[in-house]
Amino acid sequence: MKDERLEQIDTQRYRIVNRFDIDATLFAAPEVPIESAAVDELATMLEVQETVDNMAKADSSIFDERPEVLQVAITPDFHKARGIPVGTVMATKGFSIPQAIGNDVNCGMRLHITGLSEEAVMSKINSLESQFRRKYFEGGRDIPMTRSQRTALLTEGLEGLFNELPRSEDKGLWRVVHQHKMDQQLDHIDRRGSLKAGIPTALDSWLGPADRISRDSQIGSIGGGNHFVEIQRVERILDGTIAHLWGIKAGAIVVMVHSGSLALGHVSGGLARDAVRSAYPSSLNHPNNGIFVLPDGPRHAVLATKVHDSLRHAANFAFANRMLLATMAIDCLEQECGEFESNLLYDAPHNYWWQEENASVKVTVHRKGACPARGYDQLAGSIFECTGEPVLVPGSMGASSFILAGRGLEESLMSASHGAGRQLARGEAMRGYEEEFKSFMERFRVVTPIDLRRVDVRSRKDILERKLDEIRQEAPYAYKGIGPIIETLTDTGMAKTVAELVPLMTIKG
Repeated sequence: MKDERLEQIDTQRYRIVNRFDIDATLFAAPEVPIESAAVDELATMLEVQETVDNMAKADSSIFDERPEVLQVAITPDFHKARGIPVGTVMATKGFSIPQAIGNDVNCGMRLHITGLSEEAVMSKINSLESQFRRKYFEGGRDIPMTRSQRTALLTEGLEGLFNELPRSEDKGLWRVVHQHKMDQQLDHIDRRGSLKAGIPTALDSWLGPADRISRDSQIGSIGGGNHFVEIQRVERILDGTIAHLWGIKAGAIVVMVHSGSLALGHVSGGLARDAVRSAYPSSLNHPNNGIFVLPDGPRHAVLATKVHDSLRHAANFAFANRMLLATMAIDCLEQECGEFESNLLYDAPHNYWWQEENASVKVTVHRKGACPARGYDQLAGSIFECTGEPVLVPGSMGASSFILAGRGLEESLMSASHGAGRQLARGEAMRGYEEEFKSFMERFRVVTPIDLRRVDVRSRKDILERKLDEIRQEAPYAYKGIGPIIETLTDTGMAKTVAELVPLMTIKG
């Protein structure tokens, strides 16, 4: 049934009709399902323009310039979330919106290319499953840190952590971090994984004691939902030139990580969202859509520092978390398959914001469930200036993932999809589809905290069904097909395909 709010431009673009006349475009090939509830949520989100207009009328000194939602781009993995749909990219002037980057601050993707062969991995598949389970879920992380190292991580990101971490440190996972020269690969991370921030007073309990090394339950955690660590094989090279420049070869084994800032990020993000409420005029009723904004300008400098610090603490944690999750996988693979080289291709958020100068105007680009996909011009002077930005787009669990190169399409705000996108809510995915789910579990290896093959576990129907229900929520049929998503990205000029990856084993929290 055609949604009257979507005005078709061509076969893969729709203008989103809205009463504020905001430039809003949805990118979706004909085979991509468009969820009416997500369009409802998007329409409600756009009322933020009415919010800032009302704020300006109530107090003309709040904004230094007329506040505007300049442009909205919706990627084809668009689906309903909580207040702001996944797949939303929004550019604003005069204000920014902490809520528009999602609850899991700096959720993102990371990909390492290894020197392993598929034969080496598959010959050890059973022992690898045991190694992964022990490492990720049975106390095998072993990531010792001092209070000063944790503080440096949150306030300066990976650069700060490595400045505080001596090369001679070989306890626990740090031996593997140094062996694979993670500190020399920061140019392969968006903003080097290092955002400057103030002291994180609200996170003091995570910093640990001042007089000794400590370990915690957060760093090195995958998280729930659609987060994962996956061992994949390069199935096809689709652009030989870029693949060669990036060191990608057919048949190579890669490690892909999808995770974010976990509970620490939820706390930091909550602090930022709560803080911006103080800038809202007390004379006005709260916005109907529950979205509050952070005005730009010197009047709000103290508030802005508080908000930015909170979000940067979370973002820095997430960069380190993905690095350590990948290192844990590499450690397990080396224990079973022997030593090998591994090189980071890229690590970037798909839940964050970027402050940019656009024709001398300060613009904030917010991405929630959307990868940055910048092209040559935007990456001049970087190691990706000849190729465009690596874009990592995973399929659903058990399906192909793709590596693409960004093309800097302004119409999409230089963004692309961050995955296939849900087509069934988690509750719907748990009902029915028994044959599809049974077939999936028989042919695909999923490593969970519980060994589903153990006789004693299989005899506990309550435990078994609870874990299977969690997997059902992320099963392939719960997501859109990855093919039409990739078709949309390539045909519209958002990104160019470089390689297709197929999964061998997925580790889920």
